[in-house]
Amino acid sequence: MLTEVSSRCQAPSCHPLLLNPRPIPAVLQDSPSRLRGPSIMAKRTLLRTLLRLLLPSFIADIFFPEHKPTWRLHPTSYLDGLRGIASVLVFFCHFTEELYPPLTPTYGLDPDKPSAWIQLPFARLLFSGRPMVHIFFVISGFVLSYKPIKAIHARDFDKCYSALSSSTFRRAFRLFGPCIASTFMIMCLAQRGLLHIRYRTFSEQFWAWKHIVFHKITWPWEWETNLSPWYDAHLWTIPVEFAHSMLLFIVILGLVKIRLRIRQATVFGLMLYCLACGRWAGFEFLTGLFLAEIHVLQNAQQPGWDSPEKGLASPKAAFRSLKTISYFIITAVCLFIYGWPNAGAEKTPGIRFFLAHTPDPYAALTAKENPLASQQYWFALTGAVMVWIVGDTPVLKKLFEGPVAQYCGRISYAIYIMHGPVMGLCVRQIVGNVFIPASGEPGTPEFKEAVMARGIKGMVGISTTKQLTTGWVLGIIMVGAVVVWAADIFWRAVDDPIVKFGRRIEMYCVDDVEEKPRGRGYSQAV
Repeated sequence: MLTEVSSRCQAPSCHPLLLNPRPIPAVLQDSPSRLRGPSIMAKRTLLRTLLRLLLPSFIADIFFPEHKPTWRLHPTSYLDGLRGIASVLVFFCHFTEELYPPLTPTYGLDPDKPSAWIQLPFARLLFSGRPMVHIFFVISGFVLSYKPIKAIHARDFDKCYSALSSSTFRRAFRLFGPCIASTFMIMCLAQRGLLHIRYRTFSEQFWAWKHIVFHKITWPWEWETNLSPWYDAHLWTIPVEFAHSMLLFIVILGLVKIRLRIRQATVFGLMLYCLACGRWAGFEFLTGLFLAEIHVLQNAQQPGWDSPEKGLASPKAAFRSLKTISYFIITAVCLFIYGWPNAGAEKTPGIRFFLAHTPDPYAALTAKENPLASQQYWFALTGAVMVWIVGDTPVLKKLFEGPVAQYCGRISYAIYIMHGPVMGLCVRQIVGNVFIPASGEPGTPEFKEAVMARGIKGMVGISTTKQLTTGWVLGIIMVGAVVVWAADIFWRAVDDPIVKFGRRIEMYCVDDVEEKPRGRGYSQAV
């Protein structure tokens, strides 16, 4: 009997928990499709995230419209667009000077060598990147001082002080953070033998990079030394930008409660002082401050300036026509100066006039140690003029508020940082070289093997001006696509997160508690 009962109870139906069996919920059933479901969804989400990251943002927005951000224009959006186009021209400049140097001299300067159309005045603007750096500095001075100046005119001094404090705190994050990240990537690529000089060990490579970061990129106080880090020589402007940002904040802080006319006169006097001392960057940042205050004053004027009268008989219409003509002439002169060649300026028609009228100390520096000092003087003046004309001309302002210019403005810093490493990585493979025959006697140290033609130069050639310009255009398109792609990724993955990180650090560190000077502790101390 016991054996029968025990054998009976060993059946599954006799288990105490299974005496009243209930149906298993569908969620807990071992269905292969249900077990694979979350895994498949996770993989799809990961794939979408990777595609969203690796595709340029303007392409990713087409495939993933639900993640497309909304960009709104603000009063200084045209400056973002101008900065974006300027950063593209800086890339064009470095591409041309490094890979197509025969296109850089002035048109017709050498009668023995034919010239291309791209070397003509005004057309040279396509690869005139050096004046764009000066435009960067004027824009920086304008944008950094715009919010404090608005607060001053609103008589909200607390807001002005808060804006200055916030900008000063976050400036190092904004400027140095992306550069440290990019040069670290370059350091890793160098250790792999892909860029620059490779050290024997990663440790040596790392300490060399640390030296560059500490003594070049983040140390902006060596005024007279070369601040070009060999990991990326184009970053020499970053310590200059940081140092003059601090100068700008100090000037604004000292003039917060000064009367308007005295403040404007002081800023203008400091501008002239910097220019006379040869400190063109200081002049450009303070010029941005001066233009920002004029911009705020113009926006604060009553809307009665535009006369309702029509036709040239109206004094206001006549003034507008005269201003338009003047702006057109001044813009043409500025764009002509932007074609200033790096060599042969004394032989270039028109440019030699400005070279002859360059004041000291720039003329003296040109003759002694810095052959580009004269162009720096004229680029500083024309940069200030062009920033103002763009903001005061509705057609130009609308142009730089367009979608292409605004996109370039969003990734402008990333373009400036990334175009150097991208060119170092892939430009030789894309642009290539023409066929180079073998030279020297075989078996001797002087013997060099033949180099086969490859890339754009190997396909198009470089013998004629037509071949040069065709190769230049093809190279700009192909390398430019890689630069924009890399800059877009760097902007979203590095640049923008660093900006947000700086804001979070500021919010965490800032002390919002206002201590009353005559509180309880003060009374007890007295």
